[in-house]
Amino acid sequence: MTTINNIKSELSTMTMEDLRSLHSAIVNQINYRNSTERHRAKSELYVGAICKVDHPRAYGKTFRIEKINPKNIICREVNGSNTKWTIGATMLKIIE
Repeated sequence: MTTINNIKSELSTMTMEDLRSLHSAIVNQINYRNSTERHRAKSELYVGAICKVDHPRAYGKTFRIEKINPKNIICREVNGSNTKWTIGATMLKIIE
């Protein structure tokens, strides 16, 4: 099995074309995984759900989902300033 250390040691012997090809494959895999994670997260969300956000700036705050957009979710703070927030779907956790 190929380990990360073996791959790193092979990088210095690769041509620029090989490196570009490897870079492209890695970027495609990262984008695919991000996309599937975002779709999975969005499938669990619905308008009106009460959520918490996994981010230090929103610590201790609860939000109600108002709108689900293709890339992010519009939420309104429940207990507080009633401010609208635009939040990535993967950061939201439904509590009710």
